[in-house]
Amino acid sequence: MILSPVQEQLEDRDGDPVAADGTLAGRAATAARAELRGERTGILGAIGRAAPLPLAPARRVPDRWSLLFVMERMEEAFRILARLPVATRPRGYVNSMPFYLYDRGDLNAQIETCELERMAHLRNRVRIPPSPAEIARMEEALHWPAAYLAGLEFHHLARAVNLGSLWAAFDANVDEGLKRLKISRRSFTARKLQGLRIITSELIRRRIPIR
Repeated sequence: MILSPVQEQLEDRDGDPVAADGTLAGRAATAARAELRGERTGILGAIGRAAPLPLAPARRVPDRWSLLFVMERMEEAFRILARLPVATRPRGYVNSMPFYLYDRGDLNAQIETCELERMAHLRNRVRIPPSPAEIARMEEALHWPAAYLAGLEFHHLARAVNLGSLWAAFDANVDEGLKRLKISRRSFTARKLQGLRIITSELIRRRIPIR
Protein backbone atom coordinates (compact mmCIF):
# COMPACT_ATOMS: atom_id res chain seq x y z
CA MET A 1 0.00 0.00 0.00
CA ILE A 2 1.44 3.37 -1.06
CA LEU A 3 0.93 6.09 1.51
CA SER A 4 0.50 9.71 0.58
CA PRO A 5 2.82 12.27 2.17
CA VAL A 6 -0.05 13.39 4.40
CA GLN A 7 -0.69 9.83 5.58
CA GLU A 8 3.01 9.33 6.28
CA GLN A 9 3.05 12.35 8.52
CA LEU A 10 -0.11 11.26 10.32
CA GLU A 11 1.15 7.80 11.23
CA ASP A 12 3.97 6.91 13.54
CA ARG A 13 6.58 4.18 13.03
CA ASP A 14 4.15 1.43 14.07
CA GLY A 15 1.55 2.53 11.55
CA ASP A 16 -0.84 3.90 14.19
CA PRO A 17 -2.36 7.36 13.78
CA VAL A 18 -0.66 10.11 15.68
CA ALA A 19 -2.73 11.18 18.69
CA ALA A 20 -4.18 14.64 18.29
CA ASP A 21 -3.62 17.24 20.96
CA GLY A 22 -4.89 20.72 21.53
CA THR A 23 -2.11 22.43 19.61
CA LEU A 24 -2.54 23.85 16.14
CA ALA A 25 -0.45 21.04 14.66
CA GLY A 26 -2.59 18.44 16.42
CA ARG A 27 -5.82 20.00 15.17
CA ALA A 28 -4.38 20.17 11.67
CA ALA A 29 -3.49 16.47 11.84
CA THR A 30 -7.00 15.62 13.00
CA ALA A 31 -8.47 17.64 10.14
CA ALA A 32 -6.21 15.97 7.61
CA ARG A 33 -7.22 12.48 8.81
CA ALA A 34 -10.88 13.51 8.66
CA GLU A 35 -10.39 14.72 5.10
CA LEU A 36 -8.85 11.40 4.09
CA ARG A 37 -11.83 9.57 5.58
CA GLY A 38 -14.32 11.96 4.01
CA GLU A 39 -15.59 13.36 7.33
CA ARG A 40 -16.69 16.97 7.43
CA THR A 41 -16.97 17.42 11.19
CA GLY A 42 -13.31 16.73 11.78
CA ILE A 43 -12.27 19.20 9.13
CA LEU A 44 -14.07 21.99 10.92
CA GLY A 45 -12.21 21.11 14.09
CA ALA A 46 -8.95 22.33 12.57
CA ILE A 47 -9.66 25.87 13.65
CA GLY A 48 -10.46 24.78 17.19
CA ARG A 49 -13.66 24.98 19.17
CA ALA A 50 -15.18 28.35 19.83
CA ALA A 51 -16.26 29.18 23.34
CA PRO A 52 -20.05 29.28 23.76
CA LEU A 53 -21.46 32.79 23.55
CA PRO A 54 -23.01 34.10 26.76
CA LEU A 55 -26.77 34.15 26.68
CA ALA A 56 -28.52 37.49 26.93
CA PRO A 57 -30.02 38.07 30.36
CA ALA A 58 -33.73 37.35 30.52
CA ARG A 59 -36.09 40.28 30.85
CA ARG A 60 -37.33 40.82 34.37
CA VAL A 61 -41.01 41.67 34.44
CA PRO A 62 -42.42 42.85 37.79
CA ASP A 63 -45.72 41.68 39.21
CA ARG A 64 -47.42 45.05 38.70
CA TRP A 65 -46.87 48.33 36.90
CA SER A 66 -44.52 50.84 38.48
CA LEU A 67 -43.14 54.22 37.45
CA LEU A 68 -39.65 52.83 36.96
CA PHE A 69 -40.84 49.95 34.78
CA VAL A 70 -42.95 52.31 32.64
CA MET A 71 -39.88 54.52 32.19
CA GLU A 72 -37.78 51.49 31.20
CA ARG A 73 -40.43 50.44 28.69
CA MET A 74 -40.48 53.90 27.12
CA GLU A 75 -36.68 53.98 26.76
CA GLU A 76 -36.70 50.44 25.36
CA ALA A 77 -39.34 51.47 22.81
CA PHE A 78 -37.13 54.21 21.37
CA ARG A 79 -34.13 51.88 21.18
CA ILE A 80 -36.22 49.30 19.32
CA LEU A 81 -37.57 52.00 17.02
CA ALA A 82 -34.01 52.92 16.03
CA ARG A 83 -33.32 49.30 15.05
CA LEU A 84 -36.20 49.08 12.60
CA PRO A 85 -35.17 49.02 8.92
CA VAL A 86 -36.26 52.24 7.26
CA ALA A 87 -37.06 52.17 3.53
CA THR A 88 -35.64 55.32 1.94
CA ARG A 89 -36.72 54.60 -1.63
CA PRO A 90 -39.08 52.33 -3.59
CA ARG A 91 -37.84 48.79 -3.98
CA GLY A 92 -37.76 49.06 -7.76
CA TYR A 93 -35.32 52.01 -7.76
CA VAL A 94 -31.62 51.66 -7.05
CA ASN A 95 -28.65 53.96 -7.20
CA SER A 96 -27.38 54.09 -10.80
CA MET A 97 -24.28 56.16 -10.05
CA PRO A 98 -20.97 54.40 -10.75
CA PHE A 99 -18.82 53.24 -7.85
CA TYR A 100 -16.25 55.87 -6.95
CA LEU A 101 -12.61 54.73 -6.88
CA TYR A 102 -10.32 56.56 -4.49
CA ASP A 103 -6.73 57.22 -5.49
CA ARG A 104 -3.79 57.28 -3.09
CA GLY A 105 -4.13 61.00 -2.46
CA ASP A 106 -7.77 60.66 -1.46
CA LEU A 107 -6.99 57.77 0.89
CA ASN A 108 -4.13 59.67 2.51
CA ALA A 109 -6.40 62.65 3.09
CA GLN A 110 -9.08 60.40 4.57
CA ILE A 111 -6.52 58.84 6.92
CA GLU A 112 -5.39 62.27 8.15
CA THR A 113 -8.97 63.37 8.89
CA CYS A 114 -10.00 59.97 10.35
CA GLU A 115 -12.68 59.77 7.65
CA LEU A 116 -11.39 56.42 6.40
CA GLU A 117 -11.74 54.86 9.86
CA ARG A 118 -15.25 56.30 10.26
CA MET A 119 -16.42 54.92 6.90
CA ALA A 120 -14.93 51.50 7.67
CA HIS A 121 -16.77 51.49 11.00
CA LEU A 122 -20.07 52.32 9.28
CA ARG A 123 -19.61 49.60 6.66
CA ASN A 124 -18.82 46.97 9.28
CA ARG A 125 -21.78 47.87 11.48
CA VAL A 126 -24.42 45.18 11.76
CA ARG A 127 -27.97 46.17 12.66
CA ILE A 128 -29.93 43.32 14.25
CA PRO A 129 -33.64 43.75 13.50
CA PRO A 130 -35.99 43.56 16.48
CA SER A 131 -38.14 40.49 17.12
CA PRO A 132 -41.94 40.54 16.76
CA ALA A 133 -42.27 40.58 20.56
CA GLU A 134 -40.01 43.63 20.80
CA ILE A 135 -41.97 45.42 18.08
CA ALA A 136 -45.23 44.70 19.90
CA ARG A 137 -43.82 46.13 23.15
CA MET A 138 -42.51 49.16 21.26
CA GLU A 139 -45.88 49.93 19.67
CA GLU A 140 -47.63 49.55 23.00
CA ALA A 141 -45.26 51.84 24.90
CA LEU A 142 -45.10 54.57 22.26
CA HIS A 143 -48.90 54.71 22.32
CA TRP A 144 -49.11 55.47 26.05
CA PRO A 145 -48.41 59.25 25.94
CA ALA A 146 -50.94 59.76 23.13
CA ALA A 147 -53.56 57.63 24.90
CA TYR A 148 -53.20 58.75 28.51
CA LEU A 149 -51.79 62.28 28.10
CA ALA A 150 -54.00 63.42 25.24
CA GLY A 151 -55.59 66.50 26.83
CA LEU A 152 -54.32 70.02 26.27
CA GLU A 153 -53.43 70.26 29.95
CA PHE A 154 -51.16 67.24 29.53
CA HIS A 155 -49.38 68.47 26.37
CA HIS A 156 -46.19 69.49 28.19
CA LEU A 157 -46.21 66.27 30.21
CA ALA A 158 -46.43 64.08 27.10
CA ARG A 159 -43.63 66.01 25.44
CA ALA A 160 -41.40 65.67 28.50
CA VAL A 161 -42.05 61.91 28.71
CA ASN A 162 -41.22 61.36 25.04
CA LEU A 163 -38.16 63.59 24.94
CA GLY A 164 -36.84 62.38 28.28
CA SER A 165 -37.15 58.74 27.24
CA LEU A 166 -35.56 59.45 23.86
CA TRP A 167 -32.59 61.27 25.37
CA ALA A 168 -32.07 58.58 28.01
CA ALA A 169 -32.24 55.79 25.42
CA PHE A 170 -29.39 57.24 23.36
CA ASP A 171 -27.38 59.02 26.09
CA ALA A 172 -28.03 62.37 24.45
CA ASN A 173 -26.83 65.68 25.84
CA VAL A 174 -29.79 66.67 28.00
CA ASP A 175 -28.45 70.14 28.77
CA GLU A 176 -28.25 71.02 25.07
CA GLY A 177 -31.80 69.79 24.54
CA LEU A 178 -33.14 71.75 27.49
CA LYS A 179 -31.36 74.85 26.27
CA ARG A 180 -33.19 74.60 22.96
CA LEU A 181 -36.50 74.13 24.80
CA LYS A 182 -35.68 77.05 27.12
CA ILE A 183 -36.69 75.12 30.22
CA SER A 184 -34.84 74.25 33.40
CA ARG A 185 -33.86 70.69 34.21
CA ARG A 186 -35.92 70.79 37.39
CA SER A 187 -39.13 71.76 35.57
CA PHE A 188 -38.52 69.26 32.80
CA THR A 189 -37.89 66.42 35.27
CA ALA A 190 -41.02 67.31 37.22
CA ARG A 191 -43.13 67.20 34.05
CA LYS A 192 -41.61 63.90 32.98
CA LEU A 193 -42.22 62.24 36.36
CA GLN A 194 -45.77 63.57 36.53
CA GLY A 195 -46.51 62.19 33.07
CA LEU A 196 -45.05 58.80 34.00
CA ARG A 197 -47.17 58.73 37.18
CA ILE A 198 -50.34 59.36 35.18
CA ILE A 199 -49.46 56.64 32.66
CA THR A 200 -48.69 54.17 35.45
CA SER A 201 -51.97 54.94 37.22
CA GLU A 202 -53.94 54.46 34.02
CA LEU A 203 -52.24 51.14 33.26
CA ILE A 204 -53.10 49.88 36.73
CA ARG A 205 -56.67 51.25 36.63
CA ARG A 206 -57.39 49.74 33.21
CA ARG A 207 -55.75 46.44 34.24
CA ILE A 208 -53.47 46.39 31.23
CA PRO A 209 -51.49 43.11 31.18
CA ILE A 210 -47.87 43.71 32.08
CA ARG A 211 -45.14 42.39 29.80
